[in-house]
Amino acid sequence: MGAQAITGAFKTVSMAVAEAEAGILPIGERHAQAGTRLYVNMQTLPKTHPLATLRVREIRRYLSPLTKLALAHDGAVERMETIEPYALPPWHRHMVVGYDSDKEAAVDVDIGDDLTETSSRRQVLIATSASARNGLVGMGGVVRNTTGGGVNDDVLAKYSVTLGPRDEQNAYMAELEAIAMVLRRMPDGLRHREVIIATRNRSALQAITKPRQQSGQGTIREIYKHAERLGKGGNTITMRWVSPTNDSFTL
Repeated sequence: MGAQAITGAFKTVSMAVAEAEAGILPIGERHAQAGTRLYVNMQTLPKTHPLATLRVREIRRYLSPLTKLALAHDGAVERMETIEPYALPPWHRHMVVGYDSDKEAAVDVDIGDDLTETSSRRQVLIATSASARNGLVGMGGVVRNTTGGGVNDDVLAKYSVTLGPRDEQNAYMAELEAIAMVLRRMPDGLRHREVIIATRNRSALQAITKPRQQSGQGTIREIYKHAERLGKGGNTITMRWVSPTNDSFTL
């Protein structure tokens, strides 16, 4: 039908003649080219691509392409992430994230300015960061308690972890894991505190506030799980985006 639409030939014209007139390759050649393209694409995929580990081996007995994919991928599915249609149910209440219009508030969160005495007694300030350097991806964070009113004396905890090589990880996933780790370590005995998490990674905050069909769903679900756990003690979890131009935001 494609050849007939291109050339305007009658229905009685044979398919071979119509394809030749329209410049369309025969079905056998097109199938062979498609198989060749698939093989070349599989051999030239980036290492981070889910199909990069697939290999096609020669065998006497005929195997369908799907069987070859299943055999080649056997044993490696444990490391693959299963992306669900949605990370959270549509009716689930999303976390509060402030950015764009709250740039000044985000800066104040980092340096502790313009905080009243009452609010500072209730706040726990957390700064998280992730980076990819020298082929490695790492993350870190600092937890501060504003009760002391000092700069260095109120640091409750610091952490830094190297997640892995850059061809397996990225800064986006590292930032999500940094936020999940700090919430995971929050004690159940924390009561009536305002926990503020500040970060420069805007894509991670957008994924948290509006989870979609994307990577990192498991980590996002864990973030919401621990946020709900802390919420049972009367705590509130707020996230702030800090502008990259803000030099005062340091770990």
